[in-house]
Amino acid sequence: MTLTIGQLGKLVGIRASALRFYEAEGLLTPDGRSDSGYRLYNPAAAQRLRLIQRAQRLGFSLADIRTLLNGYDQGDLSDQALIATAESRYLALDKQITELLTSQHELQLFLQDLHQNQAANASFGEMLVRVCANPLTQPTAKGMLDWLMQYTGCVLTTDAGQAILERLQGQHVHIWQEGEVYSILVVSGETAVRDALIELAQLEANCQTHPHTHTELIYDDEGYLLRVEGPNAFIFARLFLALEQERK
Repeated sequence: MTLTIGQLGKLVGIRASALRFYEAEGLLTPDGRSDSGYRLYNPAAAQRLRLIQRAQRLGFSLADIRTLLNGYDQGDLSDQALIATAESRYLALDKQITELLTSQHELQLFLQDLHQNQAANASFGEMLVRVCANPLTQPTAKGMLDWLMQYTGCVLTTDAGQAILERLQGQHVHIWQEGEVYSILVVSGETAVRDALIELAQLEANCQTHPHTHTELIYDDEGYLLRVEGPNAFIFARLFLALEQERK
């Protein structure tokens, strides 16, 4: 069985113009053409395209991706230059993350003190001196995530939402971002996981607090792909990262 360029694009979620670009750059080659001259692809091209997409999201250049695909075709991904590029990219991201986490750490403590001193009606100067001299206990990551969900009125804080999340704990996920859209790939073929994700999408669809968040669930050979779009979509990404940590 072969796929047309439109069928392949729909399968992977890529526009036909992007597939033509990949072909022009030597990253993708049709397996042939139909009698009418249309490009035809082997279904295995879908996996190749997912590899290209992932490499692009990770910041690899087209030259790096060509090296990656060459190793992929030969069954050898041990190219030292490619590994060095990946390591360098990882270190750069880790530096950025550390800087953000440092700011988040200080803000968490300050925010916690603000809430706990609100009832006492302490002056800002008195509170600031107390925070600097004797900061409160470090809030847990889970505690801050719970606060974030409560703050945004997330439906996942309801009893129904919590029951769904318990069924999804410990699942292996891949998460990536494109604009305001977060894609959360749950690597599983279990029907129980599918049912939980369907219920999660339906619960969010009926949320009145942030109605501009849109969810979509897709199933492919890699697992279940939950796409969440909107101003609060990042909460879903944070949540699934936290849920995955339960398996460690």
